Amino acid sequence: ITINRGAVDGAYQGQPVLTWNEFASPIGFGLGHFVIADTSYRRIAEIQVGNGFAGGDHHELLITPRNTALFILYHSIEWDLSEIGGPKHGLVIDNIVQEVEIETGRVLFEWHTLDHIPVHESRLAFNPADNRDHPFDYFHMNSIEEDPDGNLIISARHTFAIYKIDRLSGAILWRLHGERSDFEMGEGAEFAWQHDAR
Repeated sequence: ITINRGAVDGAYQGQPVLTWNEFASPIGFGLGHFVIADTSYRRIAEIQVGNGFAGGDHHELLITPRNTALFILYHSIEWDLSEIGGPKHGLVIDNIVQEVEIETGRVLFEWHTLDHIPVHESRLAFNPADNRDHPFDYFHMNSIEEDPDGNLIISARHTFAIYKIDRLSGAILWRLHGERSDFEMGEGAEFAWQHDAR
């Protein structure tokens, strides 16, 4: 299956390019590689995820001015879900940001949601019966953006929050909305299910 973002997505090596994710996954996301093509759809590069993960997710491929690629991985792991009424050995999706050097595939940066954001911050209802067949998609990262200061802005659909991540330490610098917002929201300003935070 090819997911084509259908527009000029930026530049690679000074030239405008199109990008897409090719994946084959029984759960509909998370197990693909990325393609960079010129504006005539000729493939000029393919990007595989690093560090032994199965594949990247179609939600985001951001090519940086440094000719690196930032993208999202959805990785299912065993996790203690008892705090949300689930099994001690349940399944959850760890959302991962990776940055790789496009030409070499070398991983330059990696950040995991489960290291920084607990499962109980999810606004998605947990179904214990469903967890036997499907890992809990507690976070559902759907965009990455580089801030002018070099740090990262990520959006999480299932926590109803946007986060700023310190690239050097991995710490969360601020949260916009969600369970632990660092900003006071005005009356009636609540939001949910956001996508593509820039």
